[in-house]
Amino acid sequence: MSPRIRNILRYAGLVAFYLFALVIFCFITFPYERLRDRLVDEFNSRQTGPEPLRLQLESLGAYWIGGVQAKGVQLISPPKRPTSGSDGSALPPKPSILRVDSAHARVSLLSLLFGSVDLSFGAEAFGGTISGTTSESDGTRAIELTIEDVSLAEAPLLSEAIGLPMAGTVGGTLDFRLPEGKLAKADGTLNLEILGLSAGDGKAKIRDTIALPKVEAGDLKVAGDASEGQLKFTDFSAKGPDLELVADGSMRLRDPLPTSLLSLTARFRFTERYTTKSELTKALFGAPGSSAPGLFDLDPKNKRAKRPDGFYGYRASGTLSAPSFLPNPGGASKEKAKPAED
Repeated sequence: MSPRIRNILRYAGLVAFYLFALVIFCFITFPYERLRDRLVDEFNSRQTGPEPLRLQLESLGAYWIGGVQAKGVQLISPPKRPTSGSDGSALPPKPSILRVDSAHARVSLLSLLFGSVDLSFGAEAFGGTISGTTSESDGTRAIELTIEDVSLAEAPLLSEAIGLPMAGTVGGTLDFRLPEGKLAKADGTLNLEILGLSAGDGKAKIRDTIALPKVEAGDLKVAGDASEGQLKFTDFSAKGPDLELVADGSMRLRDPLPTSLLSLTARFRFTERYTTKSELTKALFGAPGSSAPGLFDLDPKNKRAKRPDGFYGYRASGTLSAPSFLPNPGGASKEKAKPAED
């Protein structure tokens, strides 16, 4: 090796060491606590709606090289309505707290040298883990997500949306490619499963009127293939000791996700094990051998939705954030849902 090449390598090594030391120094000395306070203050100051959220962060720090990690993340929503105690007395309403034990995100420094942004992320939340990666190539954004052992009982948002305590363990994967970074053009696959899905606990009241026994729905499977922004469900079913559910249809993906359009037909029925579980369920669904209809069938919508085989058929449409449900006796076995359109 000639002396000239050795000098070039020597100076190149010095420059590389300097850049490496600079990056390490920046990560060690970066004022993460000030950044934490700034993030919390800015988020909370922007919450001006009727139900403002409040963000809390226990700590913020470095995560390897090129990453940041937050611990003790809490998103607190204001109390919505009072609850009832065991003696029927009204209890003061409590705020809903969505807590993430830790979350991190890390940018690949090597990808930045080539002008792209590759990001890996993860979180420990709701008793399980959520991890994934996102990268960009030729104008297409790739997203891969893995969910493991996430407990519905520890995720209050779903329970609040349904109005009943939920239980079950969520796992699955999502693998999407987004041309131009748009969800509305997505291609990919979705595979989710909720093991041991159940709703209710025998104490929480539906619409503050009646407390139903716990409904065990077994394992809910949700699988689908997306092509050019149209997500077609290939499996959407659950068969448990208390409830059977089958759905067909699709969802037209849009940006942002809550504005996506649903087009589903579904059928469900409660099993005899559940309808005869107590005097309450017998009154609600009708006693065995009785010709008198139960209270559930006296509802006009349920009456129109009921099929000869004991299933109730409904059609779900509208946006993902505000769907509408209309009786559809054809259910999911006779009529296929038409693809949602923009």
